[in-house]
Amino acid sequence: MHPTRLLLLALAVTTLSACGGGTAHPTPAPSGQPGPTSPGTGQPAPTPNPVPAPAPGAYTMTGRVMAEWGEPLAGVDVYVQHTESRTYTKGVTDAQGRYVVPIPQEAGLWSAVAYRIMTYSSRDIPVYLAPEDTTPFSSSKGAVRDFVYRVKDAPHGRVIDEIDSLDVEIDYDTLEVTFTPDGPNTANRSEPFTLRYRFGYGLPNIPLGEYFVTATQMRSGQREPLLIATRDTPTYVSRARARFLPETMHVLAMELFWKNP
Repeated sequence: MHPTRLLLLALAVTTLSACGGGTAHPTPAPSGQPGPTSPGTGQPAPTPNPVPAPAPGAYTMTGRVMAEWGEPLAGVDVYVQHTESRTYTKGVTDAQGRYVVPIPQEAGLWSAVAYRIMTYSSRDIPVYLAPEDTTPFSSSKGAVRDFVYRVKDAPHGRVIDEIDSLDVEIDYDTLEVTFTPDGPNTANRSEPFTLRYRFGYGLPNIPLGEYFVTATQMRSGQREPLLIATRDTPTYVSRARARFLPETMHVLAMELFWKNP
């Protein structure tokens, strides 16, 4: 073979071996180690810290007004009032006794109060109700305040007893008077109750309402039923229907007159 051709063939074999051609195999990448990812495209931006959501009820007072016996009270006025500036806003309960009152964005503390307006003898009587939780609160946090109308909150009236003749004999030490509500009274009671006369004090105040009244005393060793009249029903009967009437601008009274049978 020509010497020049032998030289070219040797150079070609040497070049192929250096370039990895033919029988050479690639070295595998280590398992479980992915290659680096190019920065920029395909990568999400870092998530910023989330902004805290407003506290539930912020700048709002909510709650419910119920009677002690489980009845929701509608139409009750509920107030939130600033403890220093006396600024206030008002809400009214719905048929389920629920309310929502907005609170102004004013620094300081706020308190809650409610008034139930009860009408008797054509007169509106506001009944104050304190919340179950009386702790003042800030407007930014808001509050839940529930109210309960209890028997002790019921508007009461005076009971005045008199005699209209010196011939009437009354033993106040043994005098007992029974009141039977004609329908629920302001304490939501319909069952009769009996009161003893307290010497020096008379009969105690009772919840407003209309009543059937009977009275007895001990006389000549026996319990004697008394005859009764009222201010607006002057006829004496053994069982009188009695109601409260205005005594002064702010006081309602039931007047009962006794008489021996």
